[in-house]
Formats: sequence, C-alpha cells, structure tokens
Amino acid sequence: MNISTIFSDKKISNEKIKRQTGILLKYRPVWLVNFKNCELTDKLIEWLKTLNSGFVIYKENMADIKISDNIFITWKIDETLLSWFDFIICDNDIANIKKYFENWVVPIIIRKNYLSSILKEFNPIKNEWNTFFYEELNEWSIFYATVRYLENYKFPFDNKNLVNNILKV
Repeated sequence: MNISTIFSDKKISNEKIKRQTGILLKYRPVWLVNFKNCELTDKLIEWLKTLNSGFVIYKENMADIKISDNIFITWKIDETLLSWFDFIICDNDIANIKKYFENWVVPIIIRKNYLSSILKEFNPIKNEWNTFFYEELNEWSIFYATVRYLENYKFPFDNKNLVNNILKV
C-alpha cells in the first residue's frame, strides 16, 4: 500500500472514530493515550483538553465517557480499529507495539524504552527516524513531546515521511 492511500484511508477512518466517540470532527489528528499509571493519565487529561486534537484515552475499569469536545475515555480498544489513530502516547508497558507500527500509528514514548534499538527521534531536516520521545514519565515531559509532534504534523511532507519511516520498522 502506498503512502497516499494510507493517508486517504486514515482520514476516512479517523472521521468514523470521531463520530463513534463524540469527538468533534474539527479535531485533527486523533491520538490514542495508553498509560498504566491512571494518576499520570488524569493529570495529562487537563493539558490535552487545551490542544486542537482528539484523544481517545484507554483506562482500565472505566466506563466509556466523553469528558470534553476532544477527549473520550474507554476501557476497551478494538485492535481492528488501530489504523484509525494517527499517534499513540504510551509508556514502556505497552504490549505489542509492533501492531501499532503495522497500522501506521506513530508512537510517542519514553526515551528509555525496550525498543530503543529500532526507535529513533524523528529529524524533520533529514526526514529520518520514526518517533518522538519524552524524557521523563511525567505530564510536563509528555505534553512537551506531544506539542513537538503536533508542530511536525502541521507539515504534511514531514508527517508523511515520519509515517513512511514507521512502516519500515
């Protein structure tokens, strides 16, 4: 599948998830947030509300609930729908991250992770590498990495290169 087809499919799928979750259609892109630490997730939610993106947040033992125009919390993620997401913000406890790569989902992950041999910080000048890192497992560092990625997302050429690099992992 070529990169243009991937982005076209993602756009269509992206709109489906927004309709299902109640996230306003104007929010682009859509992120999946998956942390084991619920306290960290709760702190991060307040910051994510301020961004012009949609967020589906995975929380165990939590009923599905829309908490703002751009945030939906769920306790289940259907793996057949992974390609609906543009990015995943996760910790080092994420299981089978390769599934996300196969579905063109770019990870935002802590720098010291178990995949550090294949993940490298994206360099938009050289159009190399395949992820964005946060340095510490706290809401400030994660929010900063998220904003850096959103800045990159504004440039379609750079974003296509980043997704293309994920496909090569």
